Amino acid sequence: MKTLVINLKDRIDRLTDFKRANSKLKYEVTSAVDGTKVDYSKLLDLDFDVNHDWIDPILNTPLTKGEVGCFLSHWRIWEKCIAKNENVLVLEDDARITENFDLEEICALLNTYDFLYLGWKEMDKSIPIDDKLVQPVYPYWTLAYAITPTAAKILVDQVARKNIIPVDEYLPQKIKEFKVAGYSENVVNPVSREELGSDVLAKSRYDYFLDFKVHLCTVATDVAKGYKLKHSTDYHNWYLNNLGEGVIWKGGDMNGCGGGHKINLVKKYMKNLSHSDVLIFLDGYDTFLTDNVDEILYRYKEWGAKAIFSSERICWPDELIAPKLQELNKIQDSPYQYLNSGMYIGRVGRLKELFAEPIANNDDDQLYVQNQYLKSPNGIDVDVEQYIWMTHSNEVQIVGRQLYNPITGCYGCAYHGNGGVKEKERCQNLYGSFYGDTGSFTYIPTKKYEVLSDDILLIDFMSKDMCQKMISLAEDHQFAIMEGDKVPAQELRLKQIGLWNQLKDHWNSIVYEIVYDYWNPCHMYGLRDAFIIKYEMDKQRSLRLHNDASLVTGSVKLNDDYEGGILEFPRQGITNKDIPIGKCILFPGQVTHGHTSTELLSGIKYSLTIWSSRFENDEN
Repeated sequence: MKTLVINLKDRIDRLTDFKRANSKLKYEVTSAVDGTKVDYSKLLDLDFDVNHDWIDPILNTPLTKGEVGCFLSHWRIWEKCIAKNENVLVLEDDARITENFDLEEICALLNTYDFLYLGWKEMDKSIPIDDKLVQPVYPYWTLAYAITPTAAKILVDQVARKNIIPVDEYLPQKIKEFKVAGYSENVVNPVSREELGSDVLAKSRYDYFLDFKVHLCTVATDVAKGYKLKHSTDYHNWYLNNLGEGVIWKGGDMNGCGGGHKINLVKKYMKNLSHSDVLIFLDGYDTFLTDNVDEILYRYKEWGAKAIFSSERICWPDELIAPKLQELNKIQDSPYQYLNSGMYIGRVGRLKELFAEPIANNDDDQLYVQNQYLKSPNGIDVDVEQYIWMTHSNEVQIVGRQLYNPITGCYGCAYHGNGGVKEKERCQNLYGSFYGDTGSFTYIPTKKYEVLSDDILLIDFMSKDMCQKMISLAEDHQFAIMEGDKVPAQELRLKQIGLWNQLKDHWNSIVYEIVYDYWNPCHMYGLRDAFIIKYEMDKQRSLRLHNDASLVTGSVKLNDDYEGGILEFPRQGITNKDIPIGKCILFPGQVTHGHTSTELLSGIKYSLTIWSSRFENDEN
């Protein structure tokens, strides 16, 4: 009979101690499944799922990541037992055999029993079999056991596969289906948790398993205006799904009531999602994250609500329902009593129920949600303490790298500048202070391109505001001709003004896909250089015909308040004269696409040139 020892690869300390304590034992090490590396999407890909309603009967806590990993680890061994059609002795790496451990006796007992507990904890009075063995009623621990293929086939249950609970709790549910016995006096004992610690128990709430897929969504039909939220989600390395990209807005001008179009876009998106998924929604133009999405998720998990909406001080747009909302949300020391629909999180199943009634695109989304809440308040919470969602407040302040509301004493995870002009200015100022002055340089994450001519593409790249800000930032620095430049120009590198990394990230993640799609199998090695060129009447007015030291070049017109200074491609008969500010022209820079800038006739011209790398380490 083969002996298998379950051990996490990075817990070499535990395996070392195991070897030292069980030196006479012959065994194979089998790698445990690391639950910290198994998120919910990966679990579903493995064709498993968890029991969403399970709560630990002793600790009153949900599943931990370690418990999911532990279940999968034992499941793999059961499958191996079936595949090999042979008995297996299973030990976890904190097991220590005693002097009463008798492998021959264990092998013999498996002729009678399908499952044998060697080291376990009695949670309910067992039934005596003889002077050594008992029939467990409620056994705990999977520290040490021997199993036959007969028992393994019963344990590898397809219902259980889709309802993972701790293996300590699963086995007691199944032992009535096969012949089981346990030593009345353990022949294998565990090392104390004080000595080795635990890979299963939660040390913090971040160790609990998030049993859902997450969808972070917004609606920003004008992508450029959504830069604050996009930048903040990029900063925290979370994908933002913009449901409004490429959509014509039908929800009103937002000077009054409106916004029903947002609800309808969310409803459409949720149509084919699982009810157990979680959707996070934030308004597109006046919100930004102040903490990682993970923190939002764990706060949501510990809250225990099906849906949590943000709150605000004013009952808008219908003051008549204020008393009803106050009655539902009554917390005396909070002034934020009224549901705000600009930020929310919830299970898809609950949100589908909440948004079941139709809403016209130009109806008010906030009033709609408020009325749905009044009709069915169960399963919905309003974040009146601003524990997750912070709405406009002049008192909100930045403390360290967190946003703090001294009125409620909470550090929120996202901010919404709901309201008029002053509120939007306050939002912008907080955002600028939180992420720094260059935070607004969030490039347009387009996947679309237009073919202007032979091997010349045009893509959305920067907003007009971004272009102007780049010029303003550049003018705080000195333009100069690069020494040894064969095509001299008044230039300023983006590295000099702190904008290189953001451009590089955008180029590698967004532009590369466009280049590869059109010029496949062309392969770029990221960015080589990027610089702003300045043309003035009393200095440099033009740029001679030339090719670039670049595999693929990008050119962006940053302003248009000048005359002349046209980018021309003589061979292709193409110019940028009618190309809008912020659009990026992409072209092969080295051979076929010689280009020039005609003489400037009046004003000052600024343009951004981007060079891609031709080969590895081809970067200035």
